[in-house]
Amino acid sequence: MLSGKEELAGGYRLASIRKTKKYLYIAEILVLIAAPIFVVLAAGLVTLTPFYLPINSFIYFILVMLLIIMIEGFVFKVLEMRLIKSNSTKYYITKVAIRRAVMILIIAVIVVVLLWTPFINTAIQGALSTDGTLENDHSYAASSAVAFYDRDALGLSAVNQIVIHANGGQARVYLVSEQNYERFKNNVSQMIPYRINTNDYLANQDLTIELTNMPNGQYYLVLDTVRSTSASVDYSIQSSISSTFLSYVPFFALLFAVANAAWLGYLIPLQKKYSGGAIYR
Repeated sequence: MLSGKEELAGGYRLASIRKTKKYLYIAEILVLIAAPIFVVLAAGLVTLTPFYLPINSFIYFILVMLLIIMIEGFVFKVLEMRLIKSNSTKYYITKVAIRRAVMILIIAVIVVVLLWTPFINTAIQGALSTDGTLENDHSYAASSAVAFYDRDALGLSAVNQIVIHANGGQARVYLVSEQNYERFKNNVSQMIPYRINTNDYLANQDLTIELTNMPNGQYYLVLDTVRSTSASVDYSIQSSISSTFLSYVPFFALLFAVANAAWLGYLIPLQKKYSGGAIYR
């Protein structure tokens, strides 16, 4: 049995629509949660030490599902308003929907501007870089090193290059995995065959080490204090935003912005229409 409130609001058809919407949303949210978990576990992409959950591997699916859910919400809202009899209730529904659409539109536009405006994109990537200096104390069989992870925990950014500047003389700089660094940190000569930058390791002044397709993990940038005559080296570990993130997120943000702008174009005239007969606002 429907309550008197539900009968006045639109009867059994309205209750049926709301019930259908509820179950559909529950099913879609479960899929939205379960599918990405299955993908990353099946592909073996998740690690706990260090923690790594690459969002960019399933972000396309999430954005598609969120867009579908949002558009479904528009459709259900239209169906509900057609069945509701009270102008006051319709006015209140349109008011809340307009407020939500404006909020989503603003956020979507901000995302598009941040990720598609070149100088802002460059500034973001500059903020992701880590700068510092490795000192050469000429210790026998020793090294000076800095540790870093090749990407962030969510896979949204990754180190793409390391820029080295030698301060006087020649510097020998090695990039090695955490495992090899721990094995040979007290005897740098044994570390040499395990360096990742097999060709680009000599810095007479400036040197750039390019990183591509690195396995997820911790790495060390090592200054060979035995074979380097440079007093120190300045380094800049530079990261870039994931190309997958840059490709999908701004594009879908634009779709969200367009969809909500169109939704506002539909809602605003309705709000004006219902405002005359609304008892409360």
